[in-house]
Amino acid sequence: MAQTEKKGGLLRKSSASKKPLKEKVVLMYDEIFTTEDPSKCNPRFWEELFLMKVNLESLEGKLEALDGEELMKIKDNINCLFQHCIQALGEEHPIRVVNALQVPR
Repeated sequence: MAQTEKKGGLLRKSSASKKPLKEKVVLMYDEIFTTEDPSKCNPRFWEELFLMKVNLESLEGKLEALDGEELMKIKDNINCLFQHCIQALGEEHPIRVVNALQVPR
């Protein structure tokens, strides 16, 4: 059953069966937690990631949900994440530095 919502002066039909939209940063976390290199399809992946506000709840939830075997499968991507955190700390862009500091928290 569709309902009408009013947000910011716009009417929009909503459905109880629709999934909520994911933040872009959460979608990028999903890419890190696959066995593929996330920068393979997007060479600017890591630069873009550190420009977005960290979603610690999502990142921690993904890490905690992994068992040892799953963690070993994505070990390279996790190592890459922390390597890029360290690199971002040396940048002059303050947003990247702050976001890189929050990831390994």
